[in-house]
Amino acid sequence: MDKFREKIPAFSGKKIVLLPIYLVVVVSANLTILRLFYLLPMIIPSTGLLAILLPWFPVIGVILMEAIGILLIYQMWSRKEKLKIKYGELSYQKIFLSGFGGVAVILSLSVYNFISHFMWQTQFWTEYPFQIFTISLTSFMANLQIIFHILGIIFSVFFVFLGLMMERRAIQIFGFDYMTVTYLYFPEESELQDHKIYSLLRHPAYSGAIVICLGGVLLQQNLYSILFFIIYYVGLYIHIHFVEEKELVQRFGDSYINYRNEVPAFFVKPKNYFRFMKLIFGKTD
Repeated sequence: MDKFREKIPAFSGKKIVLLPIYLVVVVSANLTILRLFYLLPMIIPSTGLLAILLPWFPVIGVILMEAIGILLIYQMWSRKEKLKIKYGELSYQKIFLSGFGGVAVILSLSVYNFISHFMWQTQFWTEYPFQIFTISLTSFMANLQIIFHILGIIFSVFFVFLGLMMERRAIQIFGFDYMTVTYLYFPEESELQDHKIYSLLRHPAYSGAIVICLGGVLLQQNLYSILFFIIYYVGLYIHIHFVEEKELVQRFGDSYINYRNEVPAFFVKPKNYFRFMKLIFGKTD
């Protein structure tokens, strides 16, 4: 944290409180916009082409906000050289809020998949064609519905807990400065990261967010939540593969390509589950 604060003197001392305020504003704006996309089908007349598009509005909202979040993060990576030429050592603090805001959007999206908006407008969302997206998939399981519903809640709680522990452990292992990619603008101060968790996952922090989002699927158990997760996962994968890992391949060459082929990005191989849990919940680095 000290190294991070050293790189953003604009938030030194008591001004650091502005960061959580900024975080709350970004998250609130993101959730409000997403909520609007759930309300639009009830406001816009269902005629012509709109009758086909309206059920997809919540999905469109997710695509839009994830694209904005990824774009904000992308700015930190794509504008690095231009900013360093223009601002020198001040380049990081010039772009930091963009990346920080993007991360806030992405993390809040994973939590948003837990909110059951349909329960507030039951009659509307149970009419055709909306009920196709909102009806619980467990309703097709007859007498087993209650069992799958309870199991969904249990595993959902576990996935949320696991995801939060993964985020906590990532910060604990790598440090706040690493998580906020200060090394990207100050490579001369970066350290080689050889923690054991990297032998199991390439991106443990992103993986934690994906696990939390997956918990929302297990809780909601409807088509909207599944589509939400697919969009969330694909968006993060595209960003990781074509932006962040592209830079890593340029920096480390074939050694990183070989590493990428051997170690999964987001989900631990079954044979490594025990080691993974030990790293997340234990004291081993």
